[in-house]
Amino acid sequence: MRILLKGKQIIDGYADEYGNRIIGSAQVSPNSTIEFRSEGCKVEFSKGAKFNGSIFFLREDSQVIVGDGSLLRGRSSLGANSTIRLGKGVYSGSNLQITTAESCSVDIGEDVLIANDCRFRADDSHPIFDGITGKRINKSASITIGKHVWVGQEVFLMPGSLVGEGSVVGARAIVTKSRSIPANSLAVGSPAKVVRKNIVWVRKHLQLHTDIPDSIDPIFEEEALAVSSRSKNAPRWLANLKMFFSS
Repeated sequence: MRILLKGKQIIDGYADEYGNRIIGSAQVSPNSTIEFRSEGCKVEFSKGAKFNGSIFFLREDSQVIVGDGSLLRGRSSLGANSTIRLGKGVYSGSNLQITTAESCSVDIGEDVLIANDCRFRADDSHPIFDGITGKRINKSASITIGKHVWVGQEVFLMPGSLVGEGSVVGARAIVTKSRSIPANSLAVGSPAKVVRKNIVWVRKHLQLHTDIPDSIDPIFEEEALAVSSRSKNAPRWLANLKMFFSS
């Protein structure tokens, strides 16, 4: 079974005999495609969402959710019972590739900036086994990106990666399950490692704005660092920083 929707065919209310659905409207580029090769799959667009790429549902009961005002670009591919979720205000650069399978998810938090040519892989596509024990050694694992993260160009996030909110992952870094990136950290290299803590960053583009100061008032209080990194709500430092740089 193969159902291919392109451009103007990607509309709110789409449903087929196999239980595949599209919920919500998006600004869809003419060459964008959604391909259903199984049943019970869903794409959900929130208010102001944009879609410029391809989504492949290769197995059943999977979903893609694009949050308010977010842009999903590139190629997304899903196996069975899997999820790709973009929070509010996510920007993805060109040639983003996201894959997930085996009931795993790729969760991207609010206000995340993704540069060009990034790869987020919750699965390795093909199984690898230990030849002595017979056990599989590369099981799929979910990827989580916290709020207000900047993912640099050509970054790879491998199965099980975790990037804490407010962090920056430098260009061409490879993030792995064994080296999670804590909140408000700068991580670089392959495999990525933290080279600086307690950072903050702003989405203002240096080529477009001339009002970037050389310094700002301190954001963190030392005794509050652990609390802010665990907070489930938008941290105070992020609200203060947005207010400081509002124009």
